[in-house]
Amino acid sequence: MVVDNPAGYRCNSAAPLIIQKNVTKNIVRSEFQETEPMSIYLLAINIHDMTQVRGENSRGIPVSVLTPPHKKAGAQVTLEWAIKALDHFERYLDCSYPFSKLDLMGIYDFNLGGMENIGMVHLDWDCAYIQQESITVKELLDCRSTTVHEIAHMWFGNLVSVKWWNDLWLKEGFADFITAYVMDQMKTDRKPGAHMLEFLESSYGSAIRNDKFKFTKPVRQTLRTSYDAAAMYNNLSYEKSSFILRSVERLIGATAFRTGLRHYFTKFKFKSANFDDFAACFGNITNRVSVGDYMKKWLNQPGFPIITSERVGNTIKLEQTRFTESPKYHTSQSWYVPLNYKTEKSSPTSYRLMMEKNWVIDYTVDHGYSLSNTFSILNSNFGHWYALDTDNIVFGLHQYEDDNYKLLALALRENSFVLSNATKMVEVTNLELLMKSSRINPQIVLDISRYVSKEANMDVVSKWWLTLLYIKRNLQDKDLYMKFNIYLRSLLIEKVRNAVKLSFDDTKAWVLRKNYCWLLILGVKWRVKEAIHAARELYHRFKEGNHINANFLGYILRHYIRKPSHWPILFKRLNSYPQSKSEMQTIIKILAETDSELHQKQLLTFTRTSPIIHRSLVENTLCDISGKNPHLAWTYFKAHYEYYFRLYGESQFSMNSLLECLIENLNTKEDYEEAIAFFKLNSAGTGTSGLKRGLKRAYDSINVNRSRNKSSMKEKVISTTVRKESFDKIFSKWWEDTFSP
Repeated sequence: MVVDNPAGYRCNSAAPLIIQKNVTKNIVRSEFQETEPMSIYLLAINIHDMTQVRGENSRGIPVSVLTPPHKKAGAQVTLEWAIKALDHFERYLDCSYPFSKLDLMGIYDFNLGGMENIGMVHLDWDCAYIQQESITVKELLDCRSTTVHEIAHMWFGNLVSVKWWNDLWLKEGFADFITAYVMDQMKTDRKPGAHMLEFLESSYGSAIRNDKFKFTKPVRQTLRTSYDAAAMYNNLSYEKSSFILRSVERLIGATAFRTGLRHYFTKFKFKSANFDDFAACFGNITNRVSVGDYMKKWLNQPGFPIITSERVGNTIKLEQTRFTESPKYHTSQSWYVPLNYKTEKSSPTSYRLMMEKNWVIDYTVDHGYSLSNTFSILNSNFGHWYALDTDNIVFGLHQYEDDNYKLLALALRENSFVLSNATKMVEVTNLELLMKSSRINPQIVLDISRYVSKEANMDVVSKWWLTLLYIKRNLQDKDLYMKFNIYLRSLLIEKVRNAVKLSFDDTKAWVLRKNYCWLLILGVKWRVKEAIHAARELYHRFKEGNHINANFLGYILRHYIRKPSHWPILFKRLNSYPQSKSEMQTIIKILAETDSELHQKQLLTFTRTSPIIHRSLVENTLCDISGKNPHLAWTYFKAHYEYYFRLYGESQFSMNSLLECLIENLNTKEDYEEAIAFFKLNSAGTGTSGLKRGLKRAYDSINVNRSRNKSSMKEKVISTTVRKESFDKIFSKWWEDTFSP
């Protein structure tokens, strides 16, 4: 490959540079080595005036980060992390890095976050050049995870590409799963297994919430053209598929799984592959079901199963149906569901596949582990609690009978370690979705939650907190609302006190730092003396120019910003010291909540003209102010249309979201008609679809559909009121049964 570029600039691409020579006074020619066979979308050519920080991995593969001179310190952090990741991938996969070098480079305001170009990874600017003095712990780990994810693609997607976009999961799902595994092997300040636990929660919790709808689509879909590929970049291609891959690894074993991967890489090296090619590299899960058969059930059909269990005599009957938000919705779908069980008296059993819609667990007969529609539990375990899927490999829900929930609640109150942290995390998600779909009574959730004061894992506690908040928000009676706050306080008060004793900066425990913020906010709300003192100390640190957690910053500043005199102080602080992107975003969002039109204009002008503001924050500011003052935001956009179009006109994601939020908030007929006339004369660029959606919503809220919207809103209010009255009755009865003498 030969690239001519302006003199005074350097050029980097997929392969190492052979020679760079002057062609004319103003043109330099860069000649590169021949690349390995590759998909053309993975080629990047970078013309830049940056320097490089260099290193190599344990096998001598050159690794570098292209960086501006003043960002060298942050680039060095990324370089060290990339080299570690490269070494761990080679060890885990037992497959050498397939390319001749690896460069990384920051792209300013990079919407994608990362791109796995062969030999030339692109990262978001802040992730490539980490500012240790201002980055939050979460941002640091997100950046590390993104870097590892993109390096994983050097094998999954680059060494072996996908034949067509319907198998996008083959590279993205693998990259997500392998990233969590490798992150756990690399030295961080987190406990062993913490990254996999977080992966489990994010891949399971996020994907299952996106896959619960009646009209959801399968992971693998029929795509006619490459233009349809954008639809494949979703939670299911990334998170659901990564969870299914994890289940395959658990079912066939880590050794067999890695053997299959090596066979896959060897057979399709520098080629493209599809689902059938991949599945053929693996063996069987049982003598009747291959890895390919198993994965087709999960990837080729939408949704996921719910496994319901019921004790009948000496047996437990199991049934699988498709889960949706409405229990009345039924399909004939079935999956190959891997199940095992644990009881109060027994350790977890081996997994077997539930291949039919109905199964029976028989207490009286031991059928061993042969494939059968009968699953045996020894007779001595009858009457004790049981738990299914103890290794959490089923992408689905399980619903026990009420008596088993009661037994589990008692067991957890006696010993919170009877279930693993991962199982408890998944179980809380199960309970939340079952409650929201009216499949279980919220009393069951409340009853089990009583053990939370003894729960040692703060990630599990955080999950419980969010689930219990759903019940709290649905209470209507003020006295019951106060009682619920008393209950929450009884569960969490000791955890709040323990958290505020620790220094946010000094503690090495990641989980405590991660959960410090919301516990501190609770402590302030509950008027805990130590929490108020810690909050004041942090606020004074912020006023002195120090960095503090963005979430806490948002809470504490909203308390102070209510006084108009504080707005100019916070606005001045915005540009006075280095901040992380999340901290800057928090400050701008709070400033945008002002009712002063003068302050709103001041903020719009600052974000448009300041060199320190990220491009995405310019868009966010305009949208935030549009929610408060639609006419001002629209007028400001028109006045500076050329600037916004130059900034976003070619960016599909940004222009669509900007025009959609800006136009849908218009609340007068004059502004609506003016917007139509304006875009007849001026281009919407790549934001045409966002403009159409915004115009439709503005029209609906302003014109002929107003009465219909009011009727719909009235029905919604009635429905919400009925639900809240129901929650009031349920909580009132539970409170009386649980705490009355």
